[in-house]
Amino acid sequence: MQSQIVCHGCRSVLLYPRGAPSVCCAVCHAVTNAPPPGMEMAQLICVGCRTLLMYTRNATTVRCSCCDTVNLARPAPPGTDVCVKLFCRSLRVRK
Repeated sequence: MQSQIVCHGCRSVLLYPRGAPSVCCAVCHAVTNAPPPGMEMAQLICVGCRTLLMYTRNATTVRCSCCDTVNLARPAPPGTDVCVKLFCRSLRVRK
């Protein structure tokens, strides 16, 4: 079984065997620590810069490491497909 993680060096999505302690990126050679087995992860797209972010499923907010936008994550009710609604605290409307 394979899992996914975002490289902390170049932000590429990496596939790795479940249970591996770390993953070396083939693109930038950065080593990214993998979450412990059994930790459920989710993904969202940052509303500030459109970067893919991964976070632990029980988190309510996710700060983007690229633009510092705080994204609110609200998971779908249990038993539904993995779907995340995003809300941004720092939304700015241009006139």
